[in-house]
Amino acid sequence: MAAQWYALRLKPGAARPYRHDERFTNIEWALKREGIDHYMPMELAMKIHHRTKQTIDKRFPLIPGYAFIQAVHDEQNWKKVRECDFVASIIGIGGTPLPLPTAQVELIQMAETSLRELYEYHKALRAYEEDMRRRKVTRRVAAEQFPAGGVVTISQQHRLFAGRRATIIAATGRNTIKAVIETLNGMANAEIPLAYVEEVA
Repeated sequence: MAAQWYALRLKPGAARPYRHDERFTNIEWALKREGIDHYMPMELAMKIHHRTKQTIDKRFPLIPGYAFIQAVHDEQNWKKVRECDFVASIIGIGGTPLPLPTAQVELIQMAETSLRELYEYHKALRAYEEDMRRRKVTRRVAAEQFPAGGVVTISQQHRLFAGRRATIIAATGRNTIKAVIETLNGMANAEIPLAYVEEVA
């Protein structure tokens, strides 16, 4: 049987990092401390640390002001939820908690997963671009390493063409190659970053 979820309206400051463990928000820590099964949809963003100037992953609420808990089994536990730090109220009718449609929570979870995957992809792409800037691969060097007509395999990390074979058309000055790629629907022309190119034949 699918879990039954309820929505909580949160107090100000609930989504701030917990001061003793920044892996959690204040509300996540408070619910965890009370032993309440919960779900706080979050998304990631890359920020520059104000002191070290290093890039860091920061968590932000996907639905600001709300969190979700699984059904609790008696009034004493509901009382514990109502009195939990940073909980303003339980969404319901006339004081009775109102369960959410399971499909609604599943859609939120899918959106969170998609945003996380997109973030990780862009993070990897930024790391690759930074690596390429450090390497300073010239067009001439790239053309020697990836000659026109050569057949390569695209790495599993590429989102669109993972594992596909490709025939090189030319190397560019942008640390990429232009290639013709074998797909399920025929042949496709694309520009592929050198970091995703493997097995030059």
